[in-house]
Amino acid sequence: MKVYKLQICMLIILCIFFTGCSSKAPSILKTDKQEKKKWAENIAVLPVENKTKDNIAPGLLRSKLLEELYFKGYPKLSLETIDQKLESLNIIDRKGNSGVIAPQILKDLVGADAVMYCTLIESNKPIGFVYAPVTIYLRCEMRRAESGEVIWKGQYKSTSRNFDFTRKGLEMKSCKAYESVIEEVINKIMENLPYGPNLQG
Repeated sequence: MKVYKLQICMLIILCIFFTGCSSKAPSILKTDKQEKKKWAENIAVLPVENKTKDNIAPGLLRSKLLEELYFKGYPKLSLETIDQKLESLNIIDRKGNSGVIAPQILKDLVGADAVMYCTLIESNKPIGFVYAPVTIYLRCEMRRAESGEVIWKGQYKSTSRNFDFTRKGLEMKSCKAYESVIEEVINKIMENLPYGPNLQG
């Protein structure tokens, strides 16, 4: 009986010993750190390419993208600074219109290690007799500044359907829906974007 109890005690001691040893250096922590280093930290948001007649949405979308990046743990790279730097090189004009901008340029200009390119594909807010739908369709992709490699993509289209019996009522509802649709599109697109360095453990 004494021998049996002694064997049990020895078994418990051995289990505690091996458990303590195995908890010192889990390999998954090393893997996590390596993955974080591979991901972006400073993201430059370029002017939104506009394929619509809506001249208001691109600026709103870009500002919302920057805010959402900040809430997801990324440092803010000033949009004004980015535009001034690009304008000084004649890459964009004073209205914010630009051609194709190589991501490497942003690395040199503002220290970005990733660049976000977005295109406004559709923006409609027609006002009918009793119906005023609002539609926004945005597509984004992120490229590594050093290599130009695409490391993330997102797109989303949303439509808000608004009804009223007066034109003034439709206009008011359409105006409110416009901002909420833009907000929804940005939130949906950014859902699968990894958290930034400020929110990583």
